Amino acid sequence: MTKKDLVRRIAAELNIDQVLTQRIVQMTLEGILQSVRHSGRIELRNFGVFEIKTRAARKARNPKTNQEVAVPPKKVLVFQPGKNVALQMRDSGKPAPPPPG
Repeated sequence: MTKKDLVRRIAAELNIDQVLTQRIVQMTLEGILQSVRHSGRIELRNFGVFEIKTRAARKARNPKTNQEVAVPPKKVLVFQPGKNVALQMRDSGKPAPPPPG
């Protein structure tokens, strides 16, 4: 599902304009990103936690030359699903079907 698909689905379900829905979705995503960048973590109850973690520096190999390469430490965004989300994912066994229409 793309952001555009999500916007269409929400707009259809709530019977509101897609342009307004797109602005709402975009502002929500930007708000999440700003919160994570500012505090390093955002918890969305009944959904999950987005958090910035630092990956340690490590040694890797270039597969073409088999030469060892130093990979510097980097920050990554990780998502830890909440209990409800994890249960739904475990119990579903397969992704939800796309919305009709």
